[in-house]
Amino acid sequence: MKRWLLLITLLASNQAFAHSSHDTSFLNSLLHPLMGWDHLFTMLIIGVMAYQFSMKKGVILPAIFVGLFGLSAIFSLGLGVGDGQLHLLNQMILVALIVLPLVHVLLTKLSFSLVALFIGVIGIFHGVTHGVELNVSSSSVLTGLILSTLAIHAIGFFVAMFASKKYEWILKAFTICSGFFAATIFVQSI
Repeated sequence: MKRWLLLITLLASNQAFAHSSHDTSFLNSLLHPLMGWDHLFTMLIIGVMAYQFSMKKGVILPAIFVGLFGLSAIFSLGLGVGDGQLHLLNQMILVALIVLPLVHVLLTKLSFSLVALFIGVIGIFHGVTHGVELNVSSSSVLTGLILSTLAIHAIGFFVAMFASKKYEWILKAFTICSGFFAATIFVQSI
C-alpha cells in the first residue's frame, strides 16, 4: 500500500497546479478542470455529496459552487496577483480538498447551511484562482469552465446514485484518499 501511495504521489506531485495551457479557446477551458487533480476531485466529491441530500437540497450544492465560482472569476479579472499570491490561492484549494472529505464523512451530522457555506467558500477560491489564471472575460472561456464543472458535478452525482448503499463505503474511501492525496501535495508545495 505504501509503495502505491508513494508512486501516485511521485507521478502526480506536479499535477495539482499544472494545467495544459492558459489559452482562451472554448475547448481548452472545457478541458481545464480535468487537467488538475485538485479541481477534478473537488468537483466529483461535491457531486457525490449532493446526491446524499434530498434532490431539492442536493442540487443547491453544485449551483452554489458554480454560481460563486463564475462570479468570483469575473470579479477577480484584472487583479494584480503575483506568483506568491497565486501559489497561496492554489494552496487554499488544496486545504479545501483536505477538509472536504471530513465534511463528506460527517455530512449527516452537519447542518445543510454549514455544508453549503463551505461549498460556497471553495467555489470562491476556485473562481478567484481561475479568474487570475485565465482570461475569463471571454465568454467562451467562462462557458467552457462552467460546463465542464457542471458535468463533473453530474458525474459525481450519478456515480453516487448508481452505487447502492452496499458500496457507499467506496465513495467515502475515494473522498478520504483524495484528502490524503491533497495533503501530500500540499506538504510538497510548502
